[in-house]
Amino acid sequence: MRAAAARLDAVPRDFGDWVGTDSPMDRKVLEVAEAVGSVYRTYTSRKTGDTLSVLLLCGPSGPIGAHTPDVCYGGMGYKCVGKPRPTRVKFANESTEFWTARFEKETSDGEGLRVYWAWGTGGNWEASSDPRTEFALHNVLYKLYVVHTSPRSDSRDPTAEFLAEFLPVVRTALTPKAG
Repeated sequence: MRAAAARLDAVPRDFGDWVGTDSPMDRKVLEVAEAVGSVYRTYTSRKTGDTLSVLLLCGPSGPIGAHTPDVCYGGMGYKCVGKPRPTRVKFANESTEFWTARFEKETSDGEGLRVYWAWGTGGNWEASSDPRTEFALHNVLYKLYVVHTSPRSDSRDPTAEFLAEFLPVVRTALTPKAG
């Protein structure tokens, strides 16, 4: 578990056109998730100015697999608009699925969050419908949230572009080294 959490230190702050800034993590969130390690960072594109937030947690598969954004963001006053849907994300010569959904506060004028999330081991990600069961045989699990704040549901979403660049570098960071 400690070795898996330590690999989070290798997740790059800067890569491609993206520049990262670390943010403090709420201790309550880490305690509820029983996270042993975390990365909470805002990435900004040098090229477009687009900004996204990344939350990457590492911990025991049961607690890490238990919480989805409707639980996490619901506690902050957000409500899921529609149903989460699986979305294919292409990167390098591969693709994988992430869940995605829009979250809005009832008091907002359409201001909301587009959240992508998936679970994985060693840098491989999947949109599991039952992560607690699916990853139960794994001692360690990672959970990745990528969040884009958008003024309207139809505004440009740079998340797929970001993930196309981010997923290969995060896989390199999280894959255990041989030897």
